[in-house]
Amino acid sequence: MIRFDYARPGDVAEAVCDGAGDHVAYLAGGTNLIDLMKENVARPLEVVDINRLPLARITDRDDGGLRLGALATNADTAYDERVQSRYPLLASAILAGASPQLRNAATNGGNLNQRTRCYYFYDV
Repeated sequence: MIRFDYARPGDVAEAVCDGAGDHVAYLAGGTNLIDLMKENVARPLEVVDINRLPLARITDRDDGGLRLGALATNADTAYDERVQSRYPLLASAILAGASPQLRNAATNGGNLNQRTRCYYFYDV
């Protein structure tokens, strides 16, 4: 693993500024990122730790949609009554896609930003 700078911003605006450079990775839970760094697949020069930021909520939007916090777990998302009633396919997909143990640990942000290791998918 290469040396890297580490930042733990105090708010979301600071996290966005910290993450604006090249070769920066966000750390939230970090099981996937740390694994990729150990294998020298991911080589960020800076890691921005957002674990302490208030990003775990699921909130209503003015347009009737939902804002899914990046740190909300897949379990929190799948079992949220608003998600189940407005987006039943999303809730069903989350429940079908992983074991309870993984759903309790995996986050929305982590799943969306996860680098695929499947041979059939390529970075574009």
